[in-house]
Amino acid sequence: MSAGIGRGRTRDVTRNDRFQEILVFVQIAKSGSFSAAGRALELTPSTISKVVTRLEHKFGARLFNRTTHSVRLSEEGKALFQRASRVIEAMTDAESLIEKFSLAPTGQLRVYALPSFALSQLAPVLPEFLDANPGIRVDIQLGTENIDSVNTDIDIVLRYGRPENSRLVSRKVADSSWVVCASPIYLERRGIPESPADLALHNCLSFSLQTRAVPWSFKSIPEGPGIEGNASSNHAPMLRELALRGVGIIRVADFVVANDIRAGTLIPLLSEFTSKLDEPIFALYQPQPGGSQRVRAFTEFLHRKFSKRPWLVAAP
Repeated sequence: MSAGIGRGRTRDVTRNDRFQEILVFVQIAKSGSFSAAGRALELTPSTISKVVTRLEHKFGARLFNRTTHSVRLSEEGKALFQRASRVIEAMTDAESLIEKFSLAPTGQLRVYALPSFALSQLAPVLPEFLDANPGIRVDIQLGTENIDSVNTDIDIVLRYGRPENSRLVSRKVADSSWVVCASPIYLERRGIPESPADLALHNCLSFSLQTRAVPWSFKSIPEGPGIEGNASSNHAPMLRELALRGVGIIRVADFVVANDIRAGTLIPLLSEFTSKLDEPIFALYQPQPGGSQRVRAFTEFLHRKFSKRPWLVAAP
């Protein structure tokens, strides 16, 4: 019998708690005496006697044949014992499962993330999380839509900004900023813009209209004048690939192109005009009683890995 079930939870058994009554009954049957059962369950003899009397009254039959030296199950008691033992075994298994979940996070974790962040930052560190949490299976779904996690099977949504839905818990895991950049090949061919006004003379690759509006704003300039280009996409990784191939100038989150800038395959532009305001990335999830070990483990991992913006490139 589980120590968790057998101890510290039956002292209120004088109340009309049917499971605790069954627990006392099974313990008496196994121990062979009221006193032994009382010692095992840390209950007084009078409490044990009251529980048995109450059970026998409910069943309308004597459950034990009592003698001076022993307590034996009656026929009715034997029938009850067979079923009651299965109940106790099931509860013991349930407690073991609860203990397992409380000790280490386990189970399926479904995450919906921005493709740009997931591919450039999350994928490289995800093996570390999986190694540290072998009981968790992670399913990463990529997209830019503002999905409603309350009505889906998604556990965590990673997105820019706080949610409008107040039902969700939000935790900031990172900050990002916007970077305007282009490849050396493009700049050699078309020249380097010296001010936002010069962008009117360049091929600027922007986000598609289906994506959340991302204007090319600059310090003291609400929007870059004449921002046009011959290609667009709803995914930053696609814009990055086009920029690397010399197609045009892009404006994307710093974490998307940090390694490229560090390697010199993309060159940052108009830095003195670029706003330094950060845009936060939040992990959004539904509140749960006691919290979810899986969700907590993953959000803490994200905060630990990305809150200090490890992708930032030091100024030369």
